[in-house]
Amino acid sequence: MKVLHSFSDPAGNTRISPWVWVVLLISAGSLVAALLLANLQFSVVAIGLLNPLHGRTLPEAWQVQDPWIDAVLPLCLAVGLCLGVNLLPRRPSAYLVASLVLVLFAVRYFLWRATTINTAHPVSFFFSLVFFLCESTYLLTFALQLYPSLLFSPQQRRRQADHLIDWTMEHQPSVDIWIPTYNESDRMVRRCVLACSNIQYPNKKIYILDDGHRRSIADLAHELGVGYLSRPDNLHRKAGNLNYALAHTHGDLIAVFDCDFIPFSRFLDRTVGFFKDAKVALVQTPQHYFNADFHNRNLGLEILVPDDMDYFFHYVQVIRDRFNAVVCCGTSYLARRSALEAIGGYVTHCIIEDNQTGTRLLTRGWRMVYLDEVLSLGEVPRTFHDYLEQRLRWMQGNFQVFTSPRELPIWTSLDFWQKVFYLHLFLSVWTPLFRAVYILFPLLSMLIGFTLIAAPAMEYLAYGLPFILLLYFLPSWQTNGHYFHFWNEVYESLFCFPALRRLSQILLRPFRSMGSLVTNKDVHHPSQTLDLRFAWPFIAYLCVFVGGLVMNFGLPLLDIRWFRPVFEGESLMIGWNLYNALLMFICLLACIDRPIRRQADRFPLELVACLEMDGKQYWGVTHDVSEQGASLRLSAPGPRNGERSGVLRVPQYQLEFPVRLMRVTRGRQRPLLGLTFQMPALQTEAALIQLIYGENAWFQKLKRVGSVDALLLFLGSVVRAAPILRRS
Repeated sequence: MKVLHSFSDPAGNTRISPWVWVVLLISAGSLVAALLLANLQFSVVAIGLLNPLHGRTLPEAWQVQDPWIDAVLPLCLAVGLCLGVNLLPRRPSAYLVASLVLVLFAVRYFLWRATTINTAHPVSFFFSLVFFLCESTYLLTFALQLYPSLLFSPQQRRRQADHLIDWTMEHQPSVDIWIPTYNESDRMVRRCVLACSNIQYPNKKIYILDDGHRRSIADLAHELGVGYLSRPDNLHRKAGNLNYALAHTHGDLIAVFDCDFIPFSRFLDRTVGFFKDAKVALVQTPQHYFNADFHNRNLGLEILVPDDMDYFFHYVQVIRDRFNAVVCCGTSYLARRSALEAIGGYVTHCIIEDNQTGTRLLTRGWRMVYLDEVLSLGEVPRTFHDYLEQRLRWMQGNFQVFTSPRELPIWTSLDFWQKVFYLHLFLSVWTPLFRAVYILFPLLSMLIGFTLIAAPAMEYLAYGLPFILLLYFLPSWQTNGHYFHFWNEVYESLFCFPALRRLSQILLRPFRSMGSLVTNKDVHHPSQTLDLRFAWPFIAYLCVFVGGLVMNFGLPLLDIRWFRPVFEGESLMIGWNLYNALLMFICLLACIDRPIRRQADRFPLELVACLEMDGKQYWGVTHDVSEQGASLRLSAPGPRNGERSGVLRVPQYQLEFPVRLMRVTRGRQRPLLGLTFQMPALQTEAALIQLIYGENAWFQKLKRVGSVDALLLFLGSVVRAAPILRRS
């Protein structure tokens, strides 16, 4: 496995990164500090002073007197609700019941939780109170987007799209399709253009908006017969590129696709009809990806677990649509030209243009629609580094929305419910801070020896654990399998520490330019890699955690002088730290990027095909297909090894591909041929794109797993430790 470092000397020899020394210093320093604080008994941090000397007394009705009735019964009730909720029909009344149950348990939990603040010492009081406030704010943020689940009905817009098809066919307003590009490969741009040419809509024009000013892209546009626009400068990044196109094209509607996206042939048929309503300015569709995101790929879960944006695009946006608070996401949307011109074009003062432009449309009284129907496929970042760069850019852009009161008057121009959703967006920006508190405070509690929750374990079993179980399982059902709390904690933990650093940089200068402005595509590396610049917090946490366990529970077994008194709530802190260690280990595994050796993704597309070569026909079934080739499993003995040319025919779709035989693999099964496509005709090439990335490909459908299955996959990723044990 290759470890990426921060620096190398001019001769090209890799030196040990400073981050490695940072990890070692933090680990050693934390361990030494913990040893001193725990065993030298400084008067200000002695365990006896930092924790209550006597347990507090709860009101009689709240006391856990009979463990079986007061603790086990609520726990069993919560388990029964988690399992039984799957039997309920998906109706508003059932969503209401589930929401009320969750609210009742939440109120019960927080009333009890408010009595557990550690007030024994100012130090412990500070940490305990901050921990409680972060917990409350975090759950409030979650509730703001979960509470309207009884309005969750993605089918409503789909039925509306069905009814509007006749209007679309009758009116057919002109549509300009824009494909903005900067430094993406010619292959990627070509793929997007061919997919756009497959869109079944007669009154359309396709334009490549090239901010890279490349001759090869201009030649590509000429070859494919589409428009080419390249402005004289690169001012205002993508927003400036789109505004230049706005001034040089004339279609009534504008469809925008980033060049790493591939629209389906029915994209315009399903979206144009919504513009029958003169108040509609924009129709957004989901972003769905043909490749697995980096953490699923690295953990070996690419065909099992939905990506981390699944919850946003298939639940949050559906709910926001009911209150006209849809977020414009920069690609796979259709906009009204007159609406964009009415607000002065795309917003240019922010690092990203999509959410800001959508927000300006909302503040000017326009309507935005969200159609929860996958009508395009995109390419998600393939490495941890590229993922972080993209999400940090999004976070900074979202933060800029709230620092632009003149350009985006959110709090004065939007209605109450729209403000609620923007309040949620604002609180979400601070989620990395809440997650850092969840990770670091329990660890500090264990090392120094004070509790954040001053309550015995039996009370937590009675009040805390039932609520936690419901919090982890009920939302999964309410969102129709689009949200899993434990996986969401993995995503937040991965993003947490780099996001805190970026937040500290933009608090005073939110419009400061930093990081990459374009997400890397076409990434290739031959071996597993671990970037210590981003993985070191997880390594440091695990080292300190193990050191703390040894100090607290290992050394006292060897020498009684290492023994320290047990304090109330210690078992809760140990349990919390064990769970955090599990999260940190999964995050560390997810940071180890798998090799990316292939030039194009392969898909398990099985087609009956015939290879014609050397005057003979060889029938078989394709094992997988990519943009550049296919593997063909023959039904009978095949040709001998050696590079030769031929034609691959697919009768089902009446397609012919000129191919070159690259290899023949013979084993116990029938021969497997490796074929590379030669340059086919444009019509055939477009048909291949439609075949691989089209709406009828089963392997491109949304993934769905139950909450129990998701939990087992979560635990299984630790047991398998795939990035460590697999052969790279």
